[in-house]
Amino acid sequence: MPNQDTLEVAGVDGCKGGWFVIIASAMNENYQTAVQCVLKLKSFSVRSFFTEVLSETTDCKLVCVDIPIGLSNGRKQRECDVAARKILRRPRASSVFTAPVRSCLSANNYKTASKICFEHSGKKLNKQSFFLLDKIRQVDGLMTPVLQRRVREIHPEVSFWLINDKKAMQYNKRRLIGRRERMKVLSPVFSDIEKIVAKARKPREVAPDDILDALVAAWTAGQTVMGKAGTLPEKPELDSKSLKMEILCPVG
Repeated sequence: MPNQDTLEVAGVDGCKGGWFVIIASAMNENYQTAVQCVLKLKSFSVRSFFTEVLSETTDCKLVCVDIPIGLSNGRKQRECDVAARKILRRPRASSVFTAPVRSCLSANNYKTASKICFEHSGKKLNKQSFFLLDKIRQVDGLMTPVLQRRVREIHPEVSFWLINDKKAMQYNKRRLIGRRERMKVLSPVFSDIEKIVAKARKPREVAPDDILDALVAAWTAGQTVMGKAGTLPEKPELDSKSLKMEILCPVG
């Protein structure tokens, strides 16, 4: 069990090895009045399946994951995706992939998935979204409205926009200059950010941008448990499983 004087939160991002999980703690004493959470890394790990992620984060007050939760059935895009693109603008708006419609989860190849997507939404499925299908299935198969109270969707670039005084990152996260840009804005939250990235990196399992995305997801969880909760959109719609179609976006 976690120490009573701390709050534990987790940030999770998909990676080559499965899921990269950051667990961090924040002092409980002043978290409600603090301007911004400061987190201390507790652990990091790679887990093959989302069931393992849930087992590892049982003691966390909030788990933030970069994966669509809540899927549309029809032609209307998720409002949270539309809102995220609107605030990020060029060039980071392109980082927000359109979440697949729920029927796509039954497909086992891109051609079939794209055909299903076109039949239901009028648009073909982009390949980036297709590559996420297995991970979306893992999460969707476990997710319930009750679990969604503790496991919530984020988008890393929206979170970086927030932590950077509502200014989108200038450079792509896969470029060295982009990674340095993101480490700079995360350094007040994780004082040893460079050491964390260097230690956690595993070329065959976890890329540096996966680590940074998980770290900013943990920051988003920390901000939210501090009482700075907010979502895109403000009043999210429910999908056919009664899951909220939202992106967590803590207010200042």
